[in-house]
Amino acid sequence: MNDKKIFESILDKATKERFKDIQFKDPNFDEDMLLTDYMFADFQREDVVDEAGEVIEQAPFVYEACSDIENIRKRAYEKLDMYNEKNQSKKMNIVLFDDALGHLLRITRIVGAPAGNAMLVGVGGSGKQSLTKLAAYIEKQFFF
Repeated sequence: MNDKKIFESILDKATKERFKDIQFKDPNFDEDMLLTDYMFADFQREDVVDEAGEVIEQAPFVYEACSDIENIRKRAYEKLDMYNEKNQSKKMNIVLFDDALGHLLRITRIVGAPAGNAMLVGVGGSGKQSLTKLAAYIEKQFFF
């Protein structure tokens, strides 16, 4: 248990140092809030679209904290709806419960990183491939 506390204090220090200059969406956000169970994502910002719905400017991928899990879940479902609309023959009907959402955020971070790679392990039918397809779509990567 002592090793875990030492690790958490090192992690807290590194987190505060790394994210001290980032502007968060929440005006009441302070650096101590980084040390809670906040989730981080790079797909929270919206594309700029015109009246016809055409994308004028794509949203930048800014890795930032999301103070509310329901906001990030809503955003992930929006991305899933966009994926399903674009891929009519390959529609996915997945439920983003808390653990699945956490896995999706980790996979998007890995897929979005230069030369990012991971080995996903789990029983068949647990959603590894579906979450990876969604993450690749969110990060504008090609899934093959």
